Formats: sequence, C-alpha cells, structure tokens
Amino acid sequence: MNGRFRRLSTAAVIACSLLRVAPACAVPASGGISISDVAVRAEPDSLFSGERIRYVITVRHDAKRTIAVEGLETGPSTSFELAGRSESSRRLSDGTLELSVSADLAAFGSGHQRLPGFTVTEIRNGRSRSSRLYFRPTSSVVVMSMTDSTLTRLRPVAPPVGPGFLPWLLLLPVLAVVVLLLFAVLHLLKQGVLRNSPGSLIDPVRAARQKLKSLDRQLTKGLPPSEGYENLSNILREFLQHRYRFRAMEQVTQEIAEELDLRQVKARETMLKLLLRADFIKFADGRPDIDECRSSLRVAEAFFVGAGNQPDTIAPQGGEPSGQNTGESTR
Repeated sequence: MNGRFRRLSTAAVIACSLLRVAPACAVPASGGISISDVAVRAEPDSLFSGERIRYVITVRHDAKRTIAVEGLETGPSTSFELAGRSESSRRLSDGTLELSVSADLAAFGSGHQRLPGFTVTEIRNGRSRSSRLYFRPTSSVVVMSMTDSTLTRLRPVAPPVGPGFLPWLLLLPVLAVVVLLLFAVLHLLKQGVLRNSPGSLIDPVRAARQKLKSLDRQLTKGLPPSEGYENLSNILREFLQHRYRFRAMEQVTQEIAEELDLRQVKARETMLKLLLRADFIKFADGRPDIDECRSSLRVAEAFFVGAGNQPDTIAPQGGEPSGQNTGESTR
C-alpha cells in the first residue's frame, strides 16, 4: 500500500514538472480564443536595472467579439513594475480587428527576466465573459545590474542637484551682454527714436539744414518748384516745433505767428513770409520758378542759423506760455 502511494506521488510530481516547463504556456478556458492570435514583443531586449521596456501585446479577433487584456503580472512580488499603459484598436484588411496594448514596464533584478503573463478575455454579444486565455510568454529580457540588487520597485524621482558655483561664473558674461545692450538702446534712442519728439537730443538747426540740402538736390533732379515750396513749409514747421517746442505741424500760419511773437523770435517776419508764400502756392495754385524756390531755401537756411544762436525767451501773457496750448487745427 505504501509503495503504491509513493508511485502515485512520484507521478504527480513529474506531471507538475512537465506542465511547468511546457513551451506554449497558454491555457484556454473554453475555446474561441486561439494562441495564434496573440503576439508579444518587448523593446529593448537588454537594459539596466530600474530602466524601462515597452511591452506590446497584440490580439487579433473577430469584429463581432469584444476582447480585453487583463491581469498583467506586475508588482512588488515580480521583476516588473507597471509605469504606464495604453490601448488602441484597428481594423485589418481582411475585416478582423487587432487590439494593441502597450505597457511601460520598469525591470528589476539581474539576468534573464521572463516577460510577465496576462489573461485575454473574450466577451460575446455584450454578455459576461464567455472565454479566457492565460498567456505566459517564453521570451525574456536581460537585466544588467548597475545598482543595488535589492532594488525591486520604482523610487520617487530625486530632486535635481544644482551645479554650485557655475551659475555665478556664467553671470559675468550675461551682465556684460546686458550692459552692451543698454548702450545700444541708448544710442538708438539718441539717433532715431527721439528724433521726432519735442526736446529731442538731435540738433534742430543741423537737421533742418540737411533737409534743405536734400530738397535742393531734388529740385535739380526735376522736382516741381510748387512741390518744393510744400516740402519747404513742412521743414519750416518741423524746425519750429523742435526748436521752440510748440505744435507747429498742427497749426495754421496765423497761430504760428502768434507763437513766434510770444517767444520774441528774431527775423520772425522772414519766417512768416516764407510760410505765407508756401500757403499761396498751395491754395491759390501759384506757379513759382526754380530760381525763386532756391532763393527761399537760402533765406530759410539763414533763419535756421540765426534762430539756433538765439536764446529762448517767452513774453508773459496771462501767466501761462502759449506752448501749453493743446488745441488742434488743420492747415
């Protein structure tokens, strides 16, 4: 009796051993799902402990059936820790569907680590689970130990360590660049940005004389004298606006005359004659010749030079200078 019991025990141990080493480790529960419809792959095939692999499971199935991948064998008691998972499905050319499950796994331990098993569940016509297939891949990945062999799970990300004194060294060239940029901005402001504002850094006499020379060259190239007088009027008004700081560009000739009288500008009669002549040509369709226009340019240049040497004076009228006038009018 004891001998028969020992033989039965030995047979049971051998059977269990054969089941454990069976190459196709898939156990269908009730048919319907074929092992040939399931495929797995892992990338990369070798890594250091704590690094991650991309574990992809694909299941091909009939479009009338619903397939789910469940029970992925990961966790503290295994060599893999699940770090992320996503699913997608696509229709193949023969009308069947392919379910793709992508899992991000962190591998631990050392040596060959067999890929984790899982269960494929089939649901028909919206009913409860009708069949299951447990699948355990025979392939593995090689884990090379680079850290403590006791590392078996994901650890929190360590905060970054600062480089110490390095930022202070990099701060010096940054400061130098900032200083150079400031000097460049100030130079641009001096040369261009403040050019058209009252009280700018440019010399209004020099700027007006340069514009007169440019206008004279345009007359030589064929600019009509009537247009030359219109440009001259703009040059005169712009000079008055920058030199005496009132809104000459927005005022009519009579308003400009009042501003010049208030500031006691010398040779203001000459300036007014030029403005009146330009107004007559513009509004009364005057026909000046080029010699008359050039003569007016020379008179304007003499006025600019004399006005540049004259100090600013404003005669008191009612306690407020007329330069504060904010009214607007058209020429």
